[in-house]
Amino acid sequence: MAIVLPAQKNLILEKEQIIMRIVTLLRSLVSYNCVSLTLLILVAASSVFSQAPTAPKSVVFGEKDREFALKYLNDTKADYIKQLTGLSDAQLNFRSGEGRWTIAEIGEHIIVVEQALFGMVTAPTAAKTFKCEEVPRIVDTMLILSITNRGQKFTAPEQVRPNGRWKTKEDLIANFEKTRNATIDYIKNNKADLRSTFVQSPMGTIDSFQGILFLTGHADRHLAQLKEVRADAKYPAK
Repeated sequence: MAIVLPAQKNLILEKEQIIMRIVTLLRSLVSYNCVSLTLLILVAASSVFSQAPTAPKSVVFGEKDREFALKYLNDTKADYIKQLTGLSDAQLNFRSGEGRWTIAEIGEHIIVVEQALFGMVTAPTAAKTFKCEEVPRIVDTMLILSITNRGQKFTAPEQVRPNGRWKTKEDLIANFEKTRNATIDYIKNNKADLRSTFVQSPMGTIDSFQGILFLTGHADRHLAQLKEVRADAKYPAK
């Protein structure tokens, strides 16, 4: 078991607080399409990463984890609903260029991925138990910043690509709320130690709590993409 001195704990907390402020700032900058400033902040963040300690190997799921996840889940839920509410069909289905996703497609992808990741975290056979010392850990906020970094591009697997499952904003919002509420209820009522079971992700092996952070960060990432669509010069006024 790793021994973490009080001074090391404070250093981890301070760097997590700094990184979370960076995440919040990046989300707001994307809304204003401040590309140059965003890149500068990402460079600054990388220097924080390079000096940040890894998370202690032995971690137990606690109330601070629950509060952190619930706030992030509720914030991104409210943002999703806000972004889709009141959109016309023209706005919902606007495509900014060949191969680009519409808002409807982005909204669908967010739902499908959350359903898949939530299933991985909660399925009894999906989460594998290791000795905590056997799994290299990263700080939660570093995981979130990696996921939400729009400068790093990924290709979505075929099974989670949009294919018109939900065609109206009402259907998208209703299915997202149903999916997200299940995730929120799970975190609210969970009694198990989500730090002691692990799942595979594109970031490698992460604990089950970080699986929840991953699906929330994934939604956050694509909400930023959605805002990029809305900021396009040719986006319909109504």
